[in-house]
This record gives sequence, structure tokens and C-alpha cells, in this order.
Amino acid sequence: MTEENLNQGKPDAEAHYERGSAYFEEGKYDRAIAEFTKAIRLKPDHADAYFKRGVAYFIKGDYVRAIADFSQAIKINPKDAEAYYNRGVSYLVRGDFIRAIDDFDQAINLNFNVAEAYYHRGDAYYFLEDYNRALADYTKAIKLKPKFAEAYVKRGDLYTDMGEENRAISDYTRAIKLKPDYAKAYFSRGVVYAIKGDYKRALADFNQAIRLKPDYGLAYYNRGFIYLKRGEYDLAIADFTQAIKLAPDLVQAYYYRGMAYYEKEDYNRAIADYTRAIKLAPDNAEAYNERGNVYYDRGDYNRAFADYTQAIKLNPEFAEAYSNRGRIFVVKGDYDRAIADYDQAIKLKPDLAVAYYNRGLAYKYKGEKEKAIADFKKALELSEDPIFQQGAKQKLRELGVE
Repeated sequence: MTEENLNQGKPDAEAHYERGSAYFEEGKYDRAIAEFTKAIRLKPDHADAYFKRGVAYFIKGDYVRAIADFSQAIKINPKDAEAYYNRGVSYLVRGDFIRAIDDFDQAINLNFNVAEAYYHRGDAYYFLEDYNRALADYTKAIKLKPKFAEAYVKRGDLYTDMGEENRAISDYTRAIKLKPDYAKAYFSRGVVYAIKGDYKRALADFNQAIRLKPDYGLAYYNRGFIYLKRGEYDLAIADFTQAIKLAPDLVQAYYYRGMAYYEKEDYNRAIADYTRAIKLAPDNAEAYNERGNVYYDRGDYNRAFADYTQAIKLNPEFAEAYSNRGRIFVVKGDYDRAIADYDQAIKLKPDLAVAYYNRGLAYKYKGEKEKAIADFKKALELSEDPIFQQGAKQKLRELGVE
């Protein structure tokens, strides 16, 4: 093609457009963009070139340029439903949910009656926590495309957030039937089984998710959590370690691995994990509280006190942190301040059995026998844990109560 031919206008704009389309189909997006740009220079109202260049930019993750190109395509052809749809998806990815919904509305109003338009509008409503509209859109997407496994999973996620676990499980199961290698469906169903306390089924689903997707960090994390709940601490540690390897900033993996190490009385590693969790999330009151527990068990009461106090500062309604800090005051013989912390813990959480038990100890040490007896009895009433009950009964016997 000669320089003279390149300047003849429309025919050569189409040649560049077609060449760009060929590069696009081959996945050579930079070359495609270059050709579409040449087509636009020669024919500034080439809506298709703007549209396809926008799609190429989208695939490359350049959503700003993608939006600009889709906007130009719409300006040239205001009835281009697909351009509205793709701009809507671009806004959605950027977290601009209101604009995304507006574009999906326009696409649907222009008879772009495809499942994906409802599906993505459902996503936008979901992010905005407009669950009823999200549910309606996912359901419409499924009606239009009955084998839309991804829509079943998203609707399942929505049902999970709405507390409708059985409906969520039904949707995830349908997605798995439609797409047996869909790791996300197994993972999500496993999460719901875990919420329901059905750890056996949850574990089976997390195992399958990991088999299908060996780099599924969240599946390792959630399986580790199940192992932790079951007291299988070495397996929990192995899974949390793998989750951390795959997602080094996963705060909760450090936190729960710290718990597993704590249960194994590996205090140094537990402290290291809680410290890492705190470094990643300095406002994590729970990590301070748990690290305080490790320090307490090691007899490092000053560090434990500092951690409990920081947990309370971060979350003034953290009943367990008040109860734990009260133990430090007991160790130091400051029973009045201990009782003040237990009072606050009980005020915040009236069914916190350990706070009554610990306050009973403080009253016992102060010689206030009747108050101690009342607290130990209340602790017994609130807790069904046999070891805890045995301890409370022993304290009552020491006070002359059988």
C-alpha cells in the first residue's frame, strides 16, 4: 500500500480497521490499537473503530481509555446498545456503580436484551447493597440464559449475604451441575456449609476447589479455618501457610495461624503471626487481644496489659479485652480496677461467663465472699463447657458452697 493510497480516505480507513480487527482476533492488542487509531485519523466518525479500540483497551486493563472510546462511539451512534453495555462494564470494574447502572439501563432500553447486561447490572446493585434489585437482575439473567453458571453463583453469593443459606446452596449446586470444574462454586458452597456448621461438607467442597484450582488461596484459608475449628492444628497451620504463600497480605491467615500456634503452645510463632497481622492491619483489635493472651500465658504481664489496652482503645466495646485486662490487675493485686474492667465487660456482654468467673476471683481475693459466690454461680449458669464448670464448682467449694 502506497503513501498515496493511505491518503485516499474511507477505503484505507476500512483497510486499517480490518487489519486491526485481524490483529484483535489474534490477541495482538497493541497492534490492533495502532491500526484502529490509524482508521480513526482517516475517518474520525468511525464508530466501529472507536468501539473495537475501546474493547482492546479494556482487555489491556486501560479502563479510562476504554471508557473514552466507548463514549466516542456512543456520541457518533447514540443507539449503539453494545457500546453502552461495554462502557457500563468498564465503569463497573472501576467501581463507578451509578454510572454503570445508567449505562446498563440504556443498553437494556435499546433492546440489548442479553443475560450479561442484567448480570452485570445485578453486580452493580449488589455492590451498592441494593439486594432486591440485584436479585431481580440475576434471576432475569438466569431466565434469559438457563445455563449461566456464573449467574447462579452470584445469586448464591447474594442469598448468602441475605442469610438464605439453603437457597444459596441450591444455586451453587446448580452451578456445579452446569459446570463441574467451577472451583468458585465449590468454594462458595463450602463457605455456606461452614456457616451452617456442616464442617464435613465444607471440607469436601474446599478440597474440590483446591483440586480444581491449586493456587486458590482463599480455599486454603477457609479449609485451614475448618481444621482449626476441629482442633487439627498442624493441618490448619499447613493450610494457612499455603494461603499466605499465595496471598502474603491476607491478614486473617496470619491471625488464625497465630491461634493454631497458640493452641500448640508455640508462643514465639504465635506472637510473630499476631505481630505480622497487626503490621498489616494496625487497627485490628482482635490481633492485639490475642497477642495479649500469649504474653499473659508467658507471664509477660506488662506487654499483655499494653496489648489489651490497645485493643480497648481501638474497640471500646470489646468486652473480652476488658475481661482479659482485668486479669492483669488481679495479678498485680489491684482488685478494684480489675472489678471495674469486669463490670465493663459484663455491661457490654451480659452473657460473658468468663467475666463473671474472673470477677468472682477478684471478689474472692478481696474477701467479699457473697459477691464471689454470686459471680461463680452466674458463670456456671452461662457456660456449658465442662472444664469451665469444673473450675467454677471448685471455687464455690472453696467458699463453702456445694
